[in-house]
Amino acid sequence: MSNKYSEVDFSVPPSQRHGVALKGEILGNIKEKLPELSSLLSNALEELHIVTRRFFSETTNKSAAIVGNHAFNDLDSFIDCLLSGDGRSAARASRSLYEHLVNYCEVMSSPEAAERYLEHKVVTVDLLGNLIHRLRHLRGTQYKQERSRLTKLKRDTLHPLKDALARFGTRFRRDWSSRNLYERAAAYGYDTHYDTYRLLSQVTHGSCGGVLGSHAEIAGSTVHRTGPSLELAVLSYLEGFTFFREFAKEVGSRQTIDTRRLVEDIDSLLAYWPKYRQALTEIDKLFWPESPPPGPVAIMAIYPNGRARWFFWEPALNRMKPAHPPEESEWMEERFRQHIEGGNVEVPPNMDGRPITSAVSGVQVTPQEGSAWFTASGILAHTAKPAASWLISE
Repeated sequence: MSNKYSEVDFSVPPSQRHGVALKGEILGNIKEKLPELSSLLSNALEELHIVTRRFFSETTNKSAAIVGNHAFNDLDSFIDCLLSGDGRSAARASRSLYEHLVNYCEVMSSPEAAERYLEHKVVTVDLLGNLIHRLRHLRGTQYKQERSRLTKLKRDTLHPLKDALARFGTRFRRDWSSRNLYERAAAYGYDTHYDTYRLLSQVTHGSCGGVLGSHAEIAGSTVHRTGPSLELAVLSYLEGFTFFREFAKEVGSRQTIDTRRLVEDIDSLLAYWPKYRQALTEIDKLFWPESPPPGPVAIMAIYPNGRARWFFWEPALNRMKPAHPPEESEWMEERFRQHIEGGNVEVPPNMDGRPITSAVSGVQVTPQEGSAWFTASGILAHTAKPAASWLISE
């Protein structure tokens, strides 16, 4: 654990320590509150292994195999996200599982769509060949090798890309399909899930509403939280497993692969959703701060020899770092010296070299590079408390 957390009281819930929490606390709480989840997942993953092996061994439709590659890998990521409460990543994976479901149906139903899907790889390779900006980070042999590789990619895709665009139109650069996702979904009866897909897309697109679980109004103030979004994990759990369940059913009906047991195992996971929802909702309440956390504060310190230093104070951690002085700090430092010399600050005896300090509102300071966190009490033992505001803009 970083020493910056050494002053945090981990004996109380995060709600009572300004919302400061470690990921391990979330993992531990999820595991404790959902003891059956690991067994349910183990059953599903065991059956998934059989289905996956058969799928890649028996699927002759190359486009469908690629879609399956996406689906099985995204399910794996999706499950990891649910176990850790990483709702934002779970939402993205869940959203992708819907696309894989629809795309699988499309390439299995239409030879033309399957062909377009495979042909679209040339667009991807062309985009890879455009990554020349990376060359500035390389030197010597690495630079030459990467430059040659990118040049070859562009050269090899030049004519195939032209041919593909001539056959499928310039829109082919943006999307492999001749139909948009909604049209494809509607063709196979999955348009009823499209609004859910749009909701999950709010996270991917960075929309205002996509901050579910990491943004709240507390006591009239806006609070932004970084880290896992448990609210999005709850939302994504049901949708992601639903989308993959339908994918498994489609595989079972369109190919000679028995997916019935896998579907049953996913049904068990879907039935477990109310418990997952209840547990993560309870955990989430313990992690939101009871009141808006205090922001970082610039601290000016005047030492007995008259020297001034600046610090970056993180009240939520009760830790500090040495900071670079703000621009035009000289007049603020001189004003503070005059304030102290004018008898406005009661200086206790036995300062032992400690400085007189004051928080400076409206001023931003940047911690010094490579500086270490230290306990705030080492500096803030004697805090100047001016009777009136004295640091004002000039």
